[in-house]
Amino acid sequence: MDARKSPRTKTSFLVTLTAKASGTDQSKIIRDISQSGFFVSSLGNPKIDDEYRVSIKKPGEPSAHQLTARVSRIDEDGCGLSFDGLRQHECLFLSELTNPRWDGKDLLEGVIIHGVLENTTEFASCMRLTSLLSGGYLRASRANQQTRQEPSGR
Repeated sequence: MDARKSPRTKTSFLVTLTAKASGTDQSKIIRDISQSGFFVSSLGNPKIDDEYRVSIKKPGEPSAHQLTARVSRIDEDGCGLSFDGLRQHECLFLSELTNPRWDGKDLLEGVIIHGVLENTTEFASCMRLTSLLSGGYLRASRANQQTRQEPSGR
């Protein structure tokens, strides 16, 4: 059974984690993110309740968002961190990051909007993202065509 508060979004997003206790920085690629936390494959020697400052910079934004997270789960695959004491603007940032708004009309726009969450330096990652979005693109295109073809009720 899944005990998460928020649905996860698969990703390969780069963040900087600063340990509150030691002040050491680590740049890591997170595997998934939600509005309540994220998962990272490796994090040195984490312990439950270790606190980190998480720096997340969306491409196109001038500065990074600084969030606080605490190690909540450790297993053989890595560790899960939960965000601590989020303020309203931080919740909004995470909401926009994990659920970007895309109308489904322009596939390239969708790739750009959703590409923020992906490490698209590899061709396979780009193709996976394009494939995932193309289903939504085709559905939106068909819906628009049907709307234009329906006769107006006179």
